[in-house]
Amino acid sequence: MSYHQSDEEQVELLKSIWKDYGQPILLGVAITLAAVSGYKYWNTVQSATAAEASGLYQNLLDTVNASQQGQMPLPLTDEQKSTVNHVVSTLQADFTDSRYAALATLFKAQQQVKDNDLAAARESLQWILTQKPDAEVDAVVRIRLARVMLNESQENGQKALDILSKVSIKKAYTATIESVKGDAYLALGKQDQARAAYQLAVDSAQASGENRPLLKLKLDDLAAMAPQEG
Repeated sequence: MSYHQSDEEQVELLKSIWKDYGQPILLGVAITLAAVSGYKYWNTVQSATAAEASGLYQNLLDTVNASQQGQMPLPLTDEQKSTVNHVVSTLQADFTDSRYAALATLFKAQQQVKDNDLAAARESLQWILTQKPDAEVDAVVRIRLARVMLNESQENGQKALDILSKVSIKKAYTATIESVKGDAYLALGKQDQARAAYQLAVDSAQASGENRPLLKLKLDDLAAMAPQEG
């Protein structure tokens, strides 16, 4: 384009550009503005959603804390259990992929174990895994699920080992994982593997400054047993 066009020519050129590209430009601007507005709206909705989920989870914590007063924590009353179930159901339905839903369901599974409803506890823990939680929650859930399955039946030894093999952050949970693996090996009649797992659990606990007398008892019990490798 010449830099010496007359004013009229430049006006006509602008009109031509507007005619050819004006609507696409406006559309592009509109899309950009809509995207920005949509992002801001999405952030607002996300913040409100997180706040609501957090409020529900706090309701659960308040319910639990009410039963933990004093030196001897009391079992949840039927009313408190009803509140917990309602909160968990709401979080699962309305905030499925939130960490609050996973943590609330994890607590519910713990209560189900206390009530000796192992099948229900297993289902609760498996529900969390289907939501693909973060690595830390996943590790805790897999450890508890392996324990629940071993308590359900000693025939679940291999299933428990398979569940534990998928823990992605083992270092922070080595002592606990190896302890449960020892239980699983023992259920399978593999005493040497059980002994090795328990010893690794003891070594890991000691390296972390933890005192786990139950692990020592498990090793002592194994020492008193004759080898029965299967």
